[in-house]
Amino acid sequence: MSKLKDDILSGDATRVWSSACAIIKLRDSAELDALASILDEIAASTKKLSLGGVVFPNDKHLQFALRKLRFHRDREGCLCRLYPEYLMFDPNQELAAGNVRIEGITYLEGNWVDFYRCSCSVCGTAFKVEEREYHYTWWGWRLSQ
Repeated sequence: MSKLKDDILSGDATRVWSSACAIIKLRDSAELDALASILDEIAASTKKLSLGGVVFPNDKHLQFALRKLRFHRDREGCLCRLYPEYLMFDPNQELAAGNVRIEGITYLEGNWVDFYRCSCSVCGTAFKVEEREYHYTWWGWRLSQ
């Protein structure tokens, strides 16, 4: 935890970006509590930091990490509720981490994934997850009916 805290507060663009990405994947409640307790300090120390990024601004990762910490701090609900807010949640990585179950996959012609049907391993919320690609692969998570 102290490395993650040190990195996010470092002022070094690479370390901040890397730690923001780690926070996005983080599920440990105690670590999230510790980081959320210094959220104002993190926001202040990263406010004017230029993180670069050509196709997808790296600042988006930082802003989402801050959003996740606010969400956790304010006890807004299961972390799966954040899936629709971020394009980089790969259902296969979420499955490997134990965060979701993949209930089914629908393919397009040529064996390209159209969408996944997933459910949260914690609360059972169902999602339809579209997989798309442009300059990189991204996933659009929507609550399923």
